[in-house]
Order: sequence, then C-alpha cells, then structure tokens
Amino acid sequence: MSKNEMNLSFEELYSTLKQQFYVNVPFHMDATLLFDAVQAFFKFLDEPEAVKSQIDFSIAPKHRRGDIGFKHRDSNDHLYDDSKDFFHYHPAIFEKYENFLNANPVVNDFMLKAKPVWEITYQAIQKILKTFEPNFPETCSKIFNTPYPHLMLRFLKYDWQSSGKYLAKPHFDAGSFSLAIAESCPGLRIGSCPENLKLVEHKPGQAVFMLSSNFKKVINSDELSAGWHDVIQLDDQWIGKPFARWAVVAFIEAHGVEALPRTETHKWYTKAE
Repeated sequence: MSKNEMNLSFEELYSTLKQQFYVNVPFHMDATLLFDAVQAFFKFLDEPEAVKSQIDFSIAPKHRRGDIGFKHRDSNDHLYDDSKDFFHYHPAIFEKYENFLNANPVVNDFMLKAKPVWEITYQAIQKILKTFEPNFPETCSKIFNTPYPHLMLRFLKYDWQSSGKYLAKPHFDAGSFSLAIAESCPGLRIGSCPENLKLVEHKPGQAVFMLSSNFKKVINSDELSAGWHDVIQLDDQWIGKPFARWAVVAFIEAHGVEALPRTETHKWYTKAE
C-alpha cells in the first residue's frame, strides 16, 4: 500500500464532506521536496516580467481555469479584489517550452522541482476519486481519460494586508475539486456559505480536499455542497515583510467542460465586505 493510499471509506469521505464541506486526506510528501519547490517559486518571482510571463497556454480552452503560467493580481484594479502572485503548473510545459526552459535556468529549476509535487498530487487525487467510483461510476475517467488531465498546481504568494483582512476573497473554486496541499501559516476558512465559514487546521501528512463549483459534472449529488472559502490574515506579524503567506493548491476539473461564471463562483462576495 502506498503512503497516499486512501484509508477513508466512501461513507466516511461522503459524510464528512456533507457535514463540514472538506475532509483531511492522506498526503505524504518529503518536506524537503515541497520546500525546494516553494523556494524555486520565489526565485522565479524575482525574474524579469518578460521571463515570468513567457509560459502562457491552456490545457482546457473551453474553461476559464485551464490557464497555465504566471499571473499577478492587484487589489486596486482586478475583479477579484485581492493581491497575489501565482503560477499554474502542469507538466505539459516541458514539451511546449523546451527551448525556453533550456535558455532560462531559474525557470527550468522551478519546473523541475514542481514536477514531483504534481506527480504525487496526481496519485493522491486518483486514490481519492477511486473511493467515489463504486457509487458514482466514471468519476475517474471524467478527470483522467484525456491527453492532458485538467490537474494543475497553483503556487501562491499573498501580499500582506491588515490583520483580519482577506488575503483571498470568499469564493467557490471554478473546477470540480480542490486539494489544499501546504501553507506557510493558517488562514484558510471553509464552509458552504458565508454564515458557516470555519478556520481549517492543516495537519502533517494530510491535505485538505473539498468540492468545487463544478463538482456535479463528476459527482451528481444534491446532498453535497462545494466549499465556499476564503483566506484571512490572522495577525500583524507579517506586515511589512516580503509576503504574508504562501500556499500550494491543486485544482482538478473534468475534461471538456466549461466553468460556471464568476457571478456563481463569487456570488456571495462584494467589495463592501
């Protein structure tokens, strides 16, 4: 049995998602492997803008969350009203940007160190979804039976805000499932709506699995709810530091589908909050 073998039954997985809208699942990764990937991400962020933005393509052209590459959001001028840098990683980068990677060692180093994190995540997601398979047939094939499975890693750097303020505004993720793999400090809150958000404890050897806005494209259940979530800054100790928080998250989606509009994925958030 591999380290990431699911030890939750379908009943445990389903009932926990139903009651608290996320579930802690086994996720074993060497701490050095993850640390090296995050450090490589921060070195990548120091590269010139033209280098950082060179990788830019989609693994799912019909889906607004199929984008691979670097993005910057500024709280003053973006629809999402938060401030962060992130990179969406997928191993298809290696075949599409071979010459660019060979010419840019910092970018190449980041891609090489992100690759095993993606591979371990892929294996973990397969095992989670196989748990659903007997009750929801074709759960796995809807994700994995495609040349480029829609499973991307997001490496995130949040800019600091004042204590108690949002680092990530409340929303549903645009895919079918999400897996919060690691974070530098607590702040993630999950519920089904604004009224029941609760702070999530990230435990060693585990990741946080939740359903996203498109989950019914894979698991057609009216009993389950996507995880409405945000990230808040819990104290002021990072104010003035280079960043407030980093995180690594995986987004998983069925192939050949479209995302719900932002009016749905962000339906309970307004800037007035």
